[in-house]
Amino acid sequence: MLDITAQSLWVVCASLVLMIVLWVFFEHTIWGKALRATAVNSTGARLVGIPTELSGSLSFLLAAFIGAVSGILIAPITTIYYDTGFLIGLKGFVGVILGGMASYPLAVLGAVAVGLLESFFSFWVSNLKEAIVFTIIIPVLIWRSLRSRHVEEKEEA
Repeated sequence: MLDITAQSLWVVCASLVLMIVLWVFFEHTIWGKALRATAVNSTGARLVGIPTELSGSLSFLLAAFIGAVSGILIAPITTIYYDTGFLIGLKGFVGVILGGMASYPLAVLGAVAVGLLESFFSFWVSNLKEAIVFTIIIPVLIWRSLRSRHVEEKEEA
């Protein structure tokens, strides 16, 4: 029997809604496009008139909003300590690196793959599941660094 609680459904639905809202924000609004441009090339964004300081403040505002929503949703499900989000954030980072930072659907698939691998390894070798999840990132980072072309940026004076 599969036990699904109402809070778990709220978490999944709110996560899907938040992902869609973020996708629409970054793809179809001027603020989202400005944030993406600043992330890709801050000098170029500044040259075309995008205020990079405002982009930094907006990105922190978005991160705070996502963190607040996540905290509200997960608090009834699990016990919260001062460092609870640290491990979840690291696993999310591994998922995003695995899927790719350039595409939202691939980042979500990467995060789902990390969750499935962690669940699988917690069944077989529960004491090594954290090490295995964080070891997954090493070959991906090596492969991406060998595949990418390196561009040197000039230092600002």
